[in-house]
Amino acid sequence: MARGISHFPEWTHWVSEMKLVRDAKPDDFGVSVNCDICKQWRSVDLDAIIAMKGENFSLINKRFRCKLTPGCEGWNAFHYQSGVYRPLWTEAQADRWIYQDYERKRRVEAARAYIGALLTGNVVRDDPAPLGVDPNAWAIANDGERRRLIRQARG
Repeated sequence: MARGISHFPEWTHWVSEMKLVRDAKPDDFGVSVNCDICKQWRSVDLDAIIAMKGENFSLINKRFRCKLTPGCEGWNAFHYQSGVYRPLWTEAQADRWIYQDYERKRRVEAARAYIGALLTGNVVRDDPAPLGVDPNAWAIANDGERRRLIRQARG
């Protein structure tokens, strides 16, 4: 069963409400941020968020690049504490993030493979090999190697 924004307690909807609840019972309620790569956790400065984004800013379904560890390329997401820490995102949003992360990683890996092939001269090309030239050798040959393959095929 999918859960939407209404799944979260009323006090988690706006940063100003989170601050009021946290100030009333600082040992029982809180908001933290964590990174999915470096695994760092930190308490959230709600006053700073209110100053930057305003009182009616919501942390639900929000994430941003890691600022907890220099150089980390992970994503930071928010959690609220009400006894234990619980995520401040819906299942539908988590599914979108998983898909976005998968697509980004797929594009990065494809780019790395292509750049590696360019640097080693092993780029696979789709154009057909001339008569008498091995198609597999032609597919991964750079321009200089292709000229040599053509000369060899002509004899």
